[in-house]
Amino acid sequence: RRPKKTMEKVERYSWDQSAKAVTVYVSVEGDVEDVACDFEETAFALRVRVAGVTRELKVTSLCKAIDAAKSKVVRKSDRVQVKLVKQAPGEEWSDLRDDLDRAQASRSQRVESGDLKDASTTDLLADLYKNASDEDRARLKEAALEGHLKREREHSSSS
Repeated sequence: RRPKKTMEKVERYSWDQSAKAVTVYVSVEGDVEDVACDFEETAFALRVRVAGVTRELKVTSLCKAIDAAKSKVVRKSDRVQVKLVKQAPGEEWSDLRDDLDRAQASRSQRVESGDLKDASTTDLLADLYKNASDEDRARLKEAALEGHLKREREHSSSS
């Protein structure tokens, strides 16, 4: 017999932003027994207990800095909202985490002065594909197919 799980990782959430804040939405099924959230300049850890099980969402590298003292958690009937107050109002976040910004900065450095400095378009695209997420790869494949079909239509209409 397995012991009952008392801690689970939050796998699904959504987020949105305004000029002043980023809001993270976590859906909750059942009565919320307790909510706690720790805020740091570039991290937060949310814990929500429902039916004796604590669900945790921990983000250790936010895209940009937040004002931890002004950030807060709001309980709603069907969800918990984490309101992250931006340190720099008006600054646009590319994602909740800083992974995307770090990857773009690394790629820019490689294109400007690294191994991709004098690369051909084909090499740049191959590198982009190689380092893309599965979701981005699917979009790149779709764009390539659309481009191919467009060129075929243009070729057949000019013949």
